[in-house]
Amino acid sequence: MLLEVVAISPASPHKSMRNLPRRLANSRLFWDYIMGPGYNKNVLRIQREIYSLFVDTIIGRDDVPAHARILDVGSGPGLLASILAEKYPDAELVGVDFSSRQVRAANRLLSHSQLDNCSFEVGDAVDLPFEDGSFNLVVSTFSISSWSDMQRGLKEIRRVLVAGGKACVVDADSSSTDEEVRRFTTVYASCGANRRLNEWITRRFVFGPAIAITYQNATTLAEHAGFSIVSAEKKPGLPFFRLKLQR
Repeated sequence: MLLEVVAISPASPHKSMRNLPRRLANSRLFWDYIMGPGYNKNVLRIQREIYSLFVDTIIGRDDVPAHARILDVGSGPGLLASILAEKYPDAELVGVDFSSRQVRAANRLLSHSQLDNCSFEVGDAVDLPFEDGSFNLVVSTFSISSWSDMQRGLKEIRRVLVAGGKACVVDADSSSTDEEVRRFTTVYASCGANRRLNEWITRRFVFGPAIAITYQNATTLAEHAGFSIVSAEKKPGLPFFRLKLQR
C-alpha cells in the first residue's frame, strides 16, 4: 500500500529534487542572497572579455540605429549594458532584472563610471514594465533559462521592440559536452574556486537540462513567439548558443 501511495503522489521527493534547480533559478531570494553575490564577483572580475566578445560578434553596427534605445533583459550586475553604453554613446541603455540586489549592484557599477546614457530598474522578463514598441534592440545574456516562462518572456521582448527591431540572446546550451563545460569552468577555477565542485555546480545548475535548453529548443520558442530567425548557432567548443531575432 505504501508503494502505491509513493507512485501516485504528486509531491514525490524524487520529483521535487529534479525540479529543485529550476525552482532555485526562478527564485528572487536565491538570486538576491545566494547565487547573485558569487555570480557578480566572477562576472565583474573575469567576464568583461566574454561580454565584449558577445557585443563584437553578435551585435553589428546595422543592429544599432542612431540614438537607439536598447534594453538588456536580465541585466544582472550591469556589465553588458555598461559595455554597450560605452560602445554606443548616443544610444540609451536600460537594464532590467527581477532581483533588486542585482539592480543595486548594477547601479554601484554605474556610479563608478562616467556613463550618463545607462540606467537600471527592477522588472520581470515575463511582464516587462515598458510600453509596446519602446526599444530598437533587446539583448539578453545568460538569463532566459532563469525566466519562469521562456515563451512568455520572448513574447514580451517582441512586444517592446519596434517593428523591424532585433533581439540578441545568448545562454547556456544543455547539449554542451562535458569537455566544453570543463574548459569553461577553468576560468572560474583560476579565481580560486574548488575546480571539481565548481564543475559539478556548473553542469547541474547552469548547463543541466533541468535549467538550460538547447539552441534548437530556443529557436522553436522564438518562432512560436512570432520572431523571424536571423541566425541561430552553437559554436563547437563553446557551451553557449546565440540567437539573433527580428520582430
